[in-house]
Amino acid sequence: MSAAWIDRLGYWNPQLLREYRGRVKTRTVIAAIFLSGIGQLLLLVAFLQQEQQPLPQRWASLWTAITWLLPYLLFTVGSYYLVSDLTQEDKRGTLNFIRLSPRPAWQILLGKLLGVPVLPYLTAALVLPLHGVAAWIGGIPLSLVLSSYLMLIAGCVFCYSAAMLYALLGNAQSENANQQATTSIVFAAIALLVIAPLYMWWNIFVTWRPLVGTGTIFTITNEPVSWFYIPVNTQFLVSHAFTLVNLGISVYLMWRLLLRRFRQPRATILSKRQSYAILAYLEVFLLGWFLQSSLDSDSTAGAATAVYCVTLPLMLTLIFGVCPQRQALLDWKRYRSQTVQSLVWSDKSPAFIAVCVQVAIACGILLPWQLVAGLGVKQPFLTVLAFIVIANGVLIAGAFVQLILATKIRNPFVWAVGGLGVWLVVPPTLLALLKIVPSNIPISNALWTFLGYPFWHFTVPQTLPGTFVGIAAQWIVLALLLGQLQKTLKHLKTYPQETEAKQT
Repeated sequence: MSAAWIDRLGYWNPQLLREYRGRVKTRTVIAAIFLSGIGQLLLLVAFLQQEQQPLPQRWASLWTAITWLLPYLLFTVGSYYLVSDLTQEDKRGTLNFIRLSPRPAWQILLGKLLGVPVLPYLTAALVLPLHGVAAWIGGIPLSLVLSSYLMLIAGCVFCYSAAMLYALLGNAQSENANQQATTSIVFAAIALLVIAPLYMWWNIFVTWRPLVGTGTIFTITNEPVSWFYIPVNTQFLVSHAFTLVNLGISVYLMWRLLLRRFRQPRATILSKRQSYAILAYLEVFLLGWFLQSSLDSDSTAGAATAVYCVTLPLMLTLIFGVCPQRQALLDWKRYRSQTVQSLVWSDKSPAFIAVCVQVAIACGILLPWQLVAGLGVKQPFLTVLAFIVIANGVLIAGAFVQLILATKIRNPFVWAVGGLGVWLVVPPTLLALLKIVPSNIPISNALWTFLGYPFWHFTVPQTLPGTFVGIAAQWIVLALLLGQLQKTLKHLKTYPQETEAKQT
């Protein structure tokens, strides 16, 4: 029976069987059982000795504590295992061997996701009986218990997909064992300090709120939350459907990137199609939180600032994700038809047109909101000017990054990141420290507008002429960058020695 079960598992997913055989050993299973038992014993002693509380309340508190601990355990340890495993596979060269497997890439990665964290899975599974008993004695609703397990599974899929994507993206930069260990520890820290707290915060205030109301299980006292004017945390089905649909979309997009990176490790991080889809989804998701009946007119400036602070880093990240490097541009120029369609969709084509499409997507989603329900209601002209300035800044960044990546220099990615970082941080910091701001020197608004900060004219109307000067300066710089980029692309030649040097 056991041999037949193993044969069926190996036929369904050989990678999963490989992971189980490498990790499920007698000593590791005993260690997982021992650690789980010690942890449960400590929790029992800690909570059942609180004699000042009634016995059901103590068991309810124990259930709550385990519900908090499980995602921290699974997300942190499981993510560390996944990132460490993929970086080790890449170091040994077996990852390239796995890529040659006739099995589909999704099946290989699914085997990794299910098999690598098998010991954390086992440790968590051993806690479930105590978790169930605590819920039964503590009077926790069965619907809440089942929902916690459903959300934990969905959260693990999300976190582990992100961990595998992070590992595949970081393999190219991990050149020695110390860097690989650091890569694993960094993502484990992200899972511990960011993903797990956000997971619990979201579930407590959105997903589980209809199940616990404002009771004492999680001490919930928040008001109903709306997304596009639809309350999403007042009804059981709506809250769960909203959470699961967004998790499903996020996981789907991550797996598209995973499959691309697994099969084409030297390609750009994102395809242009994927960048458009990711940007549109995230902008719509973000905008929905600022379209709710509780948002008054006094909060529109804060909402616009929040959207700006999220959208600008997102678009800069997408620029680095879609910009091809010199060798890809050489291949595109030699083998691809240089048409507008190629510039919009081809992964090896220069990315400036794709950046223009991204800017159009963001403006198409956010500008109508500002004109109808935001700052643009009272100041439409100034709002349109602000969008033009921000769009110019993103286009300048896109042209700069593509120019650097197309230039024949060592470590172009480092130069692009460093140059853009200096441009975004150093001049505004110096101007602020020297108090060269439009409220003190109105003409300095030209400098701030040129740097991509077009907000002064909303509060200081006399700075508006400086805004037009800044926009004109942005267009001049953009034209110079595009001219240099066109010159660089024109002189690209596919010399055999250059191609060979890039491949090595």
